[in-house]
Amino acid sequence: MKVSSCRVIGASVFATAVALMASPVIAAEDQQPADGTGFGDIIVTARKTGEAAQSLPITVAAFGGKEIQDRAILTVQDLQTITPGLTISNNATGGVPVFAIRGTATELGIDGGVALYLNDVPLMSAVGITTQFYDISTVEVLKGPQGTQFGTNTTGGTITVRTNLPTDKVEAFAKAGYGNYNRRDFEGMINLPVNDVLAFRFAGNYIKRDGYVKNRIAAGGAPKDFSDENRYSLRGTMSLNSGPIETALILDYFQRDESPTAFIPVAFRPNAGQGINLANLGALTGSRKSIFVGADPSGVAKDLYGKAKLFGLEHRATIELSDAFSIRNVLGYRHDKTETSEESSGTSFALVNVLNDVKTSQWTDDITLRHKALDGRLRTSLGGYFLLNDKRQGQNATVAQSIYLTFFNAPLVSNALNFEKKQFTSKAAYFNSEFDITDTLNISGGVRYNWDHVKSEGTVAQADGVLPRFGKFFRPDARTPCNTAAFLAYTDRDLNACVGRRSKSFRAPSWTVALSNKFSSRVLGYAKISHGYLAGGANFTIREVPFYEPEKTTMIEAGVKADWSLGGRPLRTNVALYRGKTSNKQIFVNVNYDDQFSGFGVINAAKQEVYGADFEMRYSPIQGLTFDGSYNYIHSEFKSFIIPGLGGNADGLTGATLVPRSDLSGAVPAQTPKHQFNVAATYELPIDPSSGKITTTISGYYSSKIKQNNLFVGYNASFGPQYNEINSYFTASASLNWENVAGSPISAQFWVRNLFDKNYITARQAQFQAFGYATAVYGAPRTFGGSASIKF
Repeated sequence: MKVSSCRVIGASVFATAVALMASPVIAAEDQQPADGTGFGDIIVTARKTGEAAQSLPITVAAFGGKEIQDRAILTVQDLQTITPGLTISNNATGGVPVFAIRGTATELGIDGGVALYLNDVPLMSAVGITTQFYDISTVEVLKGPQGTQFGTNTTGGTITVRTNLPTDKVEAFAKAGYGNYNRRDFEGMINLPVNDVLAFRFAGNYIKRDGYVKNRIAAGGAPKDFSDENRYSLRGTMSLNSGPIETALILDYFQRDESPTAFIPVAFRPNAGQGINLANLGALTGSRKSIFVGADPSGVAKDLYGKAKLFGLEHRATIELSDAFSIRNVLGYRHDKTETSEESSGTSFALVNVLNDVKTSQWTDDITLRHKALDGRLRTSLGGYFLLNDKRQGQNATVAQSIYLTFFNAPLVSNALNFEKKQFTSKAAYFNSEFDITDTLNISGGVRYNWDHVKSEGTVAQADGVLPRFGKFFRPDARTPCNTAAFLAYTDRDLNACVGRRSKSFRAPSWTVALSNKFSSRVLGYAKISHGYLAGGANFTIREVPFYEPEKTTMIEAGVKADWSLGGRPLRTNVALYRGKTSNKQIFVNVNYDDQFSGFGVINAAKQEVYGADFEMRYSPIQGLTFDGSYNYIHSEFKSFIIPGLGGNADGLTGATLVPRSDLSGAVPAQTPKHQFNVAATYELPIDPSSGKITTTISGYYSSKIKQNNLFVGYNASFGPQYNEINSYFTASASLNWENVAGSPISAQFWVRNLFDKNYITARQAQFQAFGYATAVYGAPRTFGGSASIKF
């Protein structure tokens, strides 16, 4: 039956491709709506130049800044409620977003899959995009491999937030808002043109909110609530446009200082080997809005938090050399400092208490020479790309306190310290071209070749049966000596210095070919095939697998984008079918060793197949009323999924915490719901324009059941599959916007998210085997608020 389904999708894609060449112009398409209006289009930069989203031979979901604001998209997690085929959950470390498109996710430890961009520069951390939805022009979500334009690590797609550039008018606005959970937010912008050439724009926002989850103990340094917000962002932009030269310099800064995301314990079970049940030690399970975290049993004070300081720079320059030639260069720099201190069990014990300190610097440069020939029918680009990523990561893991409490009646722990320096460099050359065969038929394609190199140097220390030592301790010392066992698999090691080193080079091509046909000015059909890859790398703490190889994905896609007239009113439909295959699928694994050391990293475990369909619709049946709807179907399956033996005694065969070798072929990949849909209705009240403009939107989002992690070991699974599953859920939101109240420069907004206060989960973690617990991260409860803004 599965094979039959694959053939049906494959046949459908092929049939659509044939139709592009053979089908006549659709008769009804050239008709305009009775009132002569239609839907506007959004300019996106999927091919590094401004193009209308409806004209591109690619599946793209694009939203203007005003739509983002009117629909109260407050954080990046809200983006999935308006984007078909995008899944956003939380990972088990730091609670940062995990993005998934077409079966490919930005898993912890995997640098890519779905690449994140702020303007034209790739972001290193998902934290950097979480609150960028202020003073923006567009949000663009591209689906499928984007390697020829965006390079490595874009096998699933890309998400780009584009900010507003300076204009030629002196203008400003200020906004203040308040909501439940004591949410306070402020936003402002000022635009200052100096003359016809030079202009500046400054913007910023500030958000502070109490946590959704109350800590019913809150002693010994534990916060009084979890999952709060306390963050601000600043952005400054300079544009300099003189004749054939256009430049923009963008600086941005983000800072947060918050309590951790609440990992709420939902079950305790006897762990493997010792049979310890945390409930017998006094641990308490929590609920959607309650958690019980108090002082450490040792009396040593601990601090739980999530902090970040992110800085970015982008300089973009375009020079028109002649009517036929232009050159574009984008220089980017990012510096991220993120720090989290969390207890993953959600209890008062130091079971998996990890302080994670990461400092990353990244330089990128992308230069492109563009050429137009044959009266503009042939458009080509030739370019080069360079990336240098320098990462320093320290971890202080204080674990296994339950073992010492049970067998020694002492609040001791195993303390594991590690520090890694990792450098990743990527160089690429690329060529892209488009040719208008006729006035309606176009062929495009591109090729990119990447040369990547990764090198890692690290140190590992461990002490067992000691009092907890919380804080920024990452290197061996007299209290916590070198863990030489961690380096036994290293070929380049210096045990006297407690250092292990690894390095490896990778190279791979990306390519794409697309054929599109404009059946009329308002109907585009296309078929394309693209190939991309996810860079390989080196593992630091996984002892059995030193390196992982590049992941490679090939996907075919065909679709039709059309604007119609139904009953004299505008109707837009976009349909796409796709099928892809992935080899050397990269899987994140988190394992434990019997010497109380924990490891995490990436393995190549699988071949994956995916096929599905995207459908989007927008219809305005009467003046002022617009319906939006989208549906995404995806079938994804591991065709081959072999997990080697990991953890335990690090021999692949023995140990109480061993993840045994297993064949999970046929399993559904994590973060891949089979069904998703988004619906919305927007109505503009028919009032006198002198009174302003009032619109209201009600929207809903549904996701079917998904699996949290690809690896769910047998011992954990023996207590039930629910501990690795996120059930299906539906949430609704609403907003009311009144622009220019009574003709004034003041506007107001009222919004509600999770309108029906749906109780749902966004992430799970099961650690029954090693530590005897399972946790969950719950979605935000019903939130509501209002804001007022004034334009100058």
